[in-house]
Amino acid sequence: MIHLKAIKNQLPNEVKATFSELKVPSFLRQAHIHKQKGYSVAVIFTFLFSLVFKGKSLHQVLSGREADQWMKKDTVYRLMNDPHNNWRTFLLRFSTSVIEKIHRLTDPQTHLRTLILDDSTFYRNRSQKVPGLARLWDHALQKGYKGYRMLTLGFSDGYSFLPIDFSLLSGNKKVQPTISVQDQRTVGARRFKEAQRPMPEVAVEMVARALDQGIYATHVLMDKWFTCPKMIDRLHDLGIHTIGMMKNGKTKYLYQGRFYKLSELYQKSTEEVTAEAILSSIIVQPCAGQHPVKIVFVKNHSKQSAWLAIMTDDLTLSSQEIVKTYSLRWDIETFFKASKSLLHLAQETQTRNYQALLCHTTIVFTRYILLSWQQRCANDERTLGGLFYELADQMKELDWSVALLELVKIIQAVSEKAESTLQDFIESQLQHWIDTLPNYIKGYLPNLVCET
Repeated sequence: MIHLKAIKNQLPNEVKATFSELKVPSFLRQAHIHKQKGYSVAVIFTFLFSLVFKGKSLHQVLSGREADQWMKKDTVYRLMNDPHNNWRTFLLRFSTSVIEKIHRLTDPQTHLRTLILDDSTFYRNRSQKVPGLARLWDHALQKGYKGYRMLTLGFSDGYSFLPIDFSLLSGNKKVQPTISVQDQRTVGARRFKEAQRPMPEVAVEMVARALDQGIYATHVLMDKWFTCPKMIDRLHDLGIHTIGMMKNGKTKYLYQGRFYKLSELYQKSTEEVTAEAILSSIIVQPCAGQHPVKIVFVKNHSKQSAWLAIMTDDLTLSSQEIVKTYSLRWDIETFFKASKSLLHLAQETQTRNYQALLCHTTIVFTRYILLSWQQRCANDERTLGGLFYELADQMKELDWSVALLELVKIIQAVSEKAESTLQDFIESQLQHWIDTLPNYIKGYLPNLVCET
């Protein structure tokens, strides 16, 4: 008898409430991901979602001793391989709903809200027949691998990071050039075509989709690979500013009627005397760009004699604000690390179907969003809800002058119960404190006297 058909029986107790609070199954319906018969999409999705908490792979669960309690392997793979399932719409709408919850916990005047763009490796070294599989280069480990480039767009407010969108991009040296699906009208076919396109084009479209969905952010953060004047102009046209690390290359910039390279601009920049790592800054016009940019030069901690450059088209920011905002880009690096080492990204299934890889990656991102929301609820006191606001209102209603008078009365009551010597000492110290109060406080407190 299959007793795990219900969603609540599949999830660990620690995530049941959050899974229900965030209404994950409802977003599957909004993305029109459905099945005609058998197990519902919500049940299969929840089964795949909970695999990481069982500490087993899909194959281990479906072929283990309790295999008769679960659905068959073909049932799971039919859902994962279906090219009609719009996993991008599901992830985008789900992440947007959680971001709206986070917005209510932060002050828009003091908290940053940024989109972060970066790519990471997606290893498939043991695969041979996955469509679009390519030979790529891992710059971090300085070695080649078979797989994809996972281009990811995320949101960060300085406290929480949430992945919004992704694309598994192929390369020029393809191991398996076959197409993913025969019907080119499906959602899966369009995403496979996207995998063959240049990364900057796909990145701009990701940001545009996020903004169209209603996600509010002030800046897009990115590293050297993406930062260039043309990319900044395209994002500027979408209505969002850019902050990115720069390459020390051959690109030239116009300053005071002459063109300079980045290394030459460092000599022309205005030195800034701060206690931070900021060295200098300068405002220039890119030769290949339409909008002026501000370049901030900072210390390179890995090489004391070198420097790094951060560029932005938001000229209203100070150098300190630019560096502080760009520091949030590290959130996506910790996301990549956690997704691969803890949430089993690219490790949980050995499928040879490109659509199944999209489904698997979406599920891993959903896990991270749910855990990120749980972490925010555990660490942010404002998520305590009505209790917090009720206590805050009570504190506001307690007038400070009344509180001060009550404090004096408490001290006097304690003094009356003490010995005569201690009583005289307490009253003398209290009278001395009252005499030294500013006159404007004494004016508010005419009854504040120490009577012996």
